[in-house]
Amino acid sequence: MRKNILPAFLIVILLILPVSFAAEFAPVGTVVAQFLEIGVGARSAGMGEAFTVVANDASAVFWNPAGLVDASDRNLFSAINKWPADITFAGMAYSMKLGRIGTLAVSGVFLMADDMEVTTIEMPEGNGEMFNLTNYAIGLTYARFLTDRVSVGLTTKLVHEDYYGHGYSTWAIDLGTIYRTNFHGLKLGMSILHFAPEVRFSGTYWDYSDSENADKEKKYETYFLPVNFRFGISMNLLKKTNHTVMIAADMIHPNNNLEQYNLGLEYSFLKMFSLRGGYKINTDEAGLTFGAGVRLGLGNALGISADYAYSDLGALKGAHRVSLGVSF
Repeated sequence: MRKNILPAFLIVILLILPVSFAAEFAPVGTVVAQFLEIGVGARSAGMGEAFTVVANDASAVFWNPAGLVDASDRNLFSAINKWPADITFAGMAYSMKLGRIGTLAVSGVFLMADDMEVTTIEMPEGNGEMFNLTNYAIGLTYARFLTDRVSVGLTTKLVHEDYYGHGYSTWAIDLGTIYRTNFHGLKLGMSILHFAPEVRFSGTYWDYSDSENADKEKKYETYFLPVNFRFGISMNLLKKTNHTVMIAADMIHPNNNLEQYNLGLEYSFLKMFSLRGGYKINTDEAGLTFGAGVRLGLGNALGISADYAYSDLGALKGAHRVSLGVSF
């Protein structure tokens, strides 16, 4: 079995790389479904989102579907983020092992905001009519081991955005792989997230910046989703009976921005209490992150986890994140 580990890992890489390079690049801010780039989970946020090979529960579907194989037999995960401007972002996932077949999961992310007033050129202060946004992605994930050290995963998901009757729906996929070694728990992995065809918002609009055609309705241009290619690495600096220190690093290559680098660290005591820190490099605003968590075993199979994280968003101040998990 071990003789096949490296060839299997390389084969998966060769399958993923063409997909990542096929994603066309767009200028900054010219992709849709930006909510897909919001990290899901407080544990990941506390580690600066250096999480490509770290996730080992149902939340792996949001970072690298190949990590789903490390989840417990059945795992329920939920998370909520409070953002500026009364915006709330939530994610949920449920995974279940299917024996030798692999692991299956269903998941969803949702972006919600308070009602907003409609504004127009004639009534820039609002016309009294209210609207709300409806943004979500619902996914189905399958993951399994190819060898005793190499796992792969695939997610297919429905992505939907709607703003006052202008919206779209499309299908997207996530692919990932992880390679595990015996050297201090070293893991290497990569994933490509939100790969999808171009989309176009429904409806039409008036372009008042074009004075000659201001009275003509126009169709929206086509846009890409925010495709992210992630490469991650993690290892244990210390692993004792009661103490564990893990470090992780991610490189993210998005199709609409410069490459970004995330660094993270997690200290665990008695496999129950955790402290985390992280830092994001080459981002416009995000920087330091901090977090903590607790995990309680309630019997042979039942376990409960709770995590909190704070992320510095620069001019936007900060964001608080909370997540809960149940394994059984």
